[in-house]
Amino acid sequence: MKKNLFFVALAALALASCSDDTFVGENSPNLGSANGDGGIHFGFDMQNATRADIYGASAAELLGGNFYVEGTKGSEETSSPSTTVVFDNYLVNHAMNTAGTTASNTANWEYVGLNPGTAPVAVAGFPKLSSITGAQTIKYWDYSTDQYDFIAFSTGKKTPVTTTPTTGQVGVTKIATGTALSTTAYTFTIPDEAALKDVYITDIVNVKKANYGNEVVLRFKSLGAKVRLALYEKVPGYSVSDVKFYQVDAAEAPADLKTATKTTESYLISTASIPMSGTIKVLYPHIGSSNSSEADYNKASTDVTPGVTTDTKHGFGELTANYTIAENAEAAGAYYLGRDIKNATYAGSKAAEYYTTVFPVSSSNALTLRVDYKLTATDGSGETIQVYGARASVPAKYTTWLPNYAYTYIFKISDATNGWTTTDATTENQGLYPITFDAVVAEATDATAEQRTVTTVYTPSITTYQQGHDKNANEYSLTTGKDIYVRVMNTSTSPATLQTGLSAENSLLYELSEDATEGKVLDALLMRKTAVGTASTADVTGRNNLGLTNVSTAQIDNTVTQIVNGADDNPISVSSGTAGKIKISGLTADKSYAYVYVVTPNTKEVNQFEPVSVTGSSPISGSSADKFYKLSTTTIAAGTELAAAEAPAEGYLYFSVTKNGTGTTTYSYISPIGKATIPAGCMKVAATIGTNLTEVTGDQNAEDGNFYFDKFITNNGEYAVKVIKIVA
Repeated sequence: MKKNLFFVALAALALASCSDDTFVGENSPNLGSANGDGGIHFGFDMQNATRADIYGASAAELLGGNFYVEGTKGSEETSSPSTTVVFDNYLVNHAMNTAGTTASNTANWEYVGLNPGTAPVAVAGFPKLSSITGAQTIKYWDYSTDQYDFIAFSTGKKTPVTTTPTTGQVGVTKIATGTALSTTAYTFTIPDEAALKDVYITDIVNVKKANYGNEVVLRFKSLGAKVRLALYEKVPGYSVSDVKFYQVDAAEAPADLKTATKTTESYLISTASIPMSGTIKVLYPHIGSSNSSEADYNKASTDVTPGVTTDTKHGFGELTANYTIAENAEAAGAYYLGRDIKNATYAGSKAAEYYTTVFPVSSSNALTLRVDYKLTATDGSGETIQVYGARASVPAKYTTWLPNYAYTYIFKISDATNGWTTTDATTENQGLYPITFDAVVAEATDATAEQRTVTTVYTPSITTYQQGHDKNANEYSLTTGKDIYVRVMNTSTSPATLQTGLSAENSLLYELSEDATEGKVLDALLMRKTAVGTASTADVTGRNNLGLTNVSTAQIDNTVTQIVNGADDNPISVSSGTAGKIKISGLTADKSYAYVYVVTPNTKEVNQFEPVSVTGSSPISGSSADKFYKLSTTTIAAGTELAAAEAPAEGYLYFSVTKNGTGTTTYSYISPIGKATIPAGCMKVAATIGTNLTEVTGDQNAEDGNFYFDKFITNNGEYAVKVIKIVA
């Protein structure tokens, strides 16, 4: 697979400002400096995703012509930068054609004399964050100190306020100093994604004495992250068109897929709430001399608390008109998905390079793409095939969105999809393999727009080999007695590279309880009825009822140094840990097995609950692998009544309340899927097993007055799967 880099490019913002004081510390200003007057001058770079450097008035416009700056001087402390305040949350304002009109203005930027929050206000509508009295004064370098440290932010074209923001505003707090920077430097309250697009922050800029007199470069970067989505197809003999997206992850049954709501608007679906508003705390976790060796030394980080507005999906716009035109004998004038990764079809606006701004999230959940689409034969026959419910999961590891990073998810529709070609009431017509996906994220680390790969999402290519087997059939013979060899290729590089380090923890073999597709195996691994824990070798029971019995210990040797049955029976030498041998002896004919390569082990498990539709006298099984849990209406009544609408939270169940004329209270379960908020007056109950939820033991009839739930467990592991069919 060709490596595909999408990166956030720097945009240089060439602004200048001078500042001075009549006396600073014990030394008078260095009038012999390169600046002539010894004033502190500022210059600015702006990291603007995927754009070239921007200067002057254009750059000033992006910042809305204003920013706040905190500047301190002194010596670096063990756990903080310098602490003596010089610029106490000063407001700096841009005005065209004013350069040179004052001693402190050399490039149309001024801060001296501004007194925001008072009358007359030099910059209307801006709050005063500084604790100084009166107007802002000019500043000079103090050569008796070791260093200066600067932090700045801008709300762009949105108005900063210290009260609860409304549309067109952003709530701000003053920038802190000292050790407080590592926990809360300052805070934004963002009412919507439109406001988020205009907010910019900086890392801590440290200026040592050797650089006094030079321009101080404050590099602004976007507080929001940027995400885009694209699809392409590799289906021999067919083209793909008429892609429709699901807004919720429909159940695994064709009949449900037929009735599910679909749209031409593209969506990624989350297993939890995605913030659409919220409070974003900016902090600098590693500051001070004791942390100078850390990779994120003096770097800004964020902590997001979602606001009232959340969603379980995020839209990226419709697939654009850069659909590829018919290239063979498809219908004239029709448009189809791009046919390779370079020509992938993107969703959204070309003017925005297809990116949408999203709230940064440091701890995320898996995302799902679910689509219908049409296959059209390219041989001129006019044949079409409608595919329903094709699905791909992006593990949570790859859905953490950081400020000023640009993320691209590219999904590939292959000739083997896990959708259905019918919507009748059977699951027998499901395809063979999941949609695979590729994505690369990169950041520009400095003003030269240097590219550095941050995250590469890939599905490793798994090759299985048994001497004499038909390469076009996924069947391996038991009677030959010849072992099966496995090699894993890292397809994120070009050319692909061999995966090393195969071991008992990441190279696994499972016996399947039934014939299954790779997509179904992957779903079982990600959504289980059994806990994952830290043991990657445990047996698995999937939410889809597929059972995976681990046979790795007896059947896989990950330390082989040669493939015995190579071409013409000649052995092929290999390095230990680069090939796995599946021992054919001990496998069973007419059984399916799944070879699983653990790309990333599980580090997070989340209990999910789904209601079971039962009435009195309905049997509830508590003695099988299907464990059910009951919740009494008494427990619901003792829960928390929502005083105001709130976003559904992980680990809670929600119920609406109805009271009739006789005073009888009834409860109805509210599914959080697709809901941004749960209304006020509803009941919120912690989904705690052993306290509120009681496990059903033994087979019994459902009891009136109880709700029953089926539990499954999601995890953030990443897996590659190859199904192997053993024949006689």
